[in-house]
Amino acid sequence: MGDLQSLAFKGSSGRRRSGGVWVAFAALAAVLCLPLAAHAQDEQFRNQGGISSPLLSRCAGKFGAEVREADNAFPLLTLMGMPWMTIDRTDQTVDGAHIVATVTGIGARNRRRGEVVGLRFRCLINDKGEAVDFTYNDLQTLRGEELPAALILRGQATYRPKAQLAPGAELRVQLFDDATTPPTLLTESVARSSWVNPIPFGLRLPPDMKLQGRKLVLDARLSLGAATLYRLKQLQALDPDHMQRSIEVTVDAVSGGGAVN
Repeated sequence: MGDLQSLAFKGSSGRRRSGGVWVAFAALAAVLCLPLAAHAQDEQFRNQGGISSPLLSRCAGKFGAEVREADNAFPLLTLMGMPWMTIDRTDQTVDGAHIVATVTGIGARNRRRGEVVGLRFRCLINDKGEAVDFTYNDLQTLRGEELPAALILRGQATYRPKAQLAPGAELRVQLFDDATTPPTLLTESVARSSWVNPIPFGLRLPPDMKLQGRKLVLDARLSLGAATLYRLKQLQALDPDHMQRSIEVTVDAVSGGGAVN
């Protein structure tokens, strides 16, 4: 199939998105029917590879920085992208920052005792494309608070050669249906960890999504901003009949610390 990032994508809603390096604000405008102003050519909103919108990565970075400040050896945090993430345009000033977009969605964080806690988040994006505020609420199961129903895929990614990851490195995992032209992005997640190898990851699929007849392939990479550090050598095929099995992937170092592929 070749490199998925070089193709045109369509999301789970069926909308096509131009592949390669594209502008996240263009995607915002397509969804929200917004005019494309000066920001249309802004480098800060360009796709970074392995992720549907760089805004998700910016939000994960803000979350990770705050968690790291409280615990420099935090185990793991995860934010879900499409189809669990919503990006809404806004025009407001918060603490002196001009906010142009609000990102909301779900995720999870691991505690040191091994407990995984679901969460809902809100992230504010300023006119420079920066995440300036990240707030989240842990879901309280005793109060009946739960993440949306989903088919959950679990796995882990081993990166080699093993090395100390720089602060800000993140694992990006995407699941595609390669039976369509262009391939359809079904779900994705971004995970950050301070020290774990292999890095656990999770993906969530809507419970009513039919998988039979689909050609499922997984892409995974470790990235630092726009640079790809480690990546799967080949997309990994998944069997729709065995989605409950743990997914094991190995990502290898990219020569030169990697431009976006």
